[in-house]
Parts: sequence; C-alpha cells; structure tokens
Amino acid sequence: MAENDTNLLSTHFFDSASEATEAVRAADLLGLGVALSNRIVPDTDSDDGSFVEEWVVDIFASVPEAEADGEAEVA
Repeated sequence: MAENDTNLLSTHFFDSASEATEAVRAADLLGLGVALSNRIVPDTDSDDGSFVEEWVVDIFASVPEAEADGEAEVA
C-alpha cells in the first residue's frame, strides 16, 4: 500500500472542472492535501453508449509527495 493511501481522507467526483476547482480551493483553505485528475467514463444518463468527462478530487490529511518517474511502484 502506498503511503498516500493511508493519508487519504476522501475522494469526490465532479461533473465539471469548475466544481472540482472549488473543492481544491476549499481543501487548500483548510490546509489539506489534494490530488486532482480527470477521466472519461460511460454516461449513465444516456443509452447511446456515449462517454462524459469526470473530475476526481482526492483529499489528504497532508500534502502528498509526488513520486518521481523512476520511483513509481511496479505492481
């Protein structure tokens, strides 16, 4: 298990970048660590097999340390 996993408080999913940005700013005001990413997921509101962009905000108890490319864990 990665060190960041034990530091993780919660994960939030947003439909728009502006909502995700607001969550990042709120976490910053509270002095919490944040990881922001986005991904493409199936659109559950549509039957045509389309996809939508989803924003993911992970909130950490402290600022997570970034891993260098050469230091990433291999599963």
